[in-house]
Amino acid sequence: MLFLQDQETQSRAFTVEEFSEASMYGIENASLPAKLNRGEFGDFILKQSDGKYKAHGTKGLSDQDYARRVSTKNRVGSGMPDTLSGRLAEKSIQAALSAIEVYNKPDFKYREESFAILIVNAWELLLKARVAFDNGDSLESLYVLVKDRTTGAFVPKLSRSGNPMTLSIGDAIDLVVLDSVLKQHLFALTEIRDNAIHLMNDSPMIKAKVQEVGTASLRNYLQVVKDWFNADLSKYNFYIMPMSFFHAHEMKSYSISSEAEQHQNLLRYIAGIETGQELNEGSPFAIALELKTEFVRSKLRIDQNNPNALSIKLDAEDVYKTTFIWNYGEQLRPKLKARYSDIKFDPKFNALKKRLEKDKKLAQWRPHDPNKPNGNGKWFYSPNIVKEFDKHYTPKRNEVAK
Repeated sequence: MLFLQDQETQSRAFTVEEFSEASMYGIENASLPAKLNRGEFGDFILKQSDGKYKAHGTKGLSDQDYARRVSTKNRVGSGMPDTLSGRLAEKSIQAALSAIEVYNKPDFKYREESFAILIVNAWELLLKARVAFDNGDSLESLYVLVKDRTTGAFVPKLSRSGNPMTLSIGDAIDLVVLDSVLKQHLFALTEIRDNAIHLMNDSPMIKAKVQEVGTASLRNYLQVVKDWFNADLSKYNFYIMPMSFFHAHEMKSYSISSEAEQHQNLLRYIAGIETGQELNEGSPFAIALELKTEFVRSKLRIDQNNPNALSIKLDAEDVYKTTFIWNYGEQLRPKLKARYSDIKFDPKFNALKKRLEKDKKLAQWRPHDPNKPNGNGKWFYSPNIVKEFDKHYTPKRNEVAK
């Protein structure tokens, strides 16, 4: 405990070996890496991109409180610590799963509205979990405060039942540092929810847009839960399904002018948000994701090198058109130079880039001649690689929210 508090005070990253030597586990204890990988130390120990660790939230904590909070008996469903932020994050995950379950029911009449209400609730709880986490799990950090007319002090605003009112999703968005695309996505999602609650979302185009924004929301949500709380949701079927092979809004003659004015206004609002973020390629988040249903011949083939095995062959052109869309000289380097105030393309940078290139989700080597995989070629990068560089360089002031 003293080791972690000291490391946090110094804002220093430490290795597994250093933690072993300073703890009861000892350097020879092979179970420590497994405990770290399982997240048994909760949010007290956060893994860094270079494989080291940093301590968080240990300052002022007693040995007894630390032991209680890292105990496996004091964890909730998805492995979250039994703290205010952990319980809120767990509730958030359950709300998101409920949204998916409702949407994926084959004949649910209030599908889009229910999904929007539940997924916004999931985001609000997740944002509140982050606010609480940043404030030492203080419940008071979630209260709406007003100035007392008598004393002049700020006190919680009370609801009709006399309970303290908590932050709205808009309040929470303002209190948490968010990527600009993610922030605009949440605005679009909340507007869909508000229209559903206060009147109705009842049109083919609205149904299509809910699916596009909802698909993006689930992808964004998975990324944020992982970044903020190191939670792995891979055990869940975290997706929404296209509900049929035919949609009325796909008819060529369909026009937005046939929509009610309320629906037109909502669709134009979301379209404006999407247009405003089209150039923000460096963001790992999305406002909306379009789903396309297409019938193609199966690409499942017998592996010629192993007749007893099956392999899936992916179209390399599709991969590079949709995922690895930046080369180094024309896209990645200029974007990094424009984004950071302290970046230098020196040996330190080259070593970092080389390490990130080992992650096949971030970079792929493409030979000029596909028949000569060991020949000349070049690296191509996913825009998600920017997020890794963010951990090592300082974004310029006007880039912080991007």
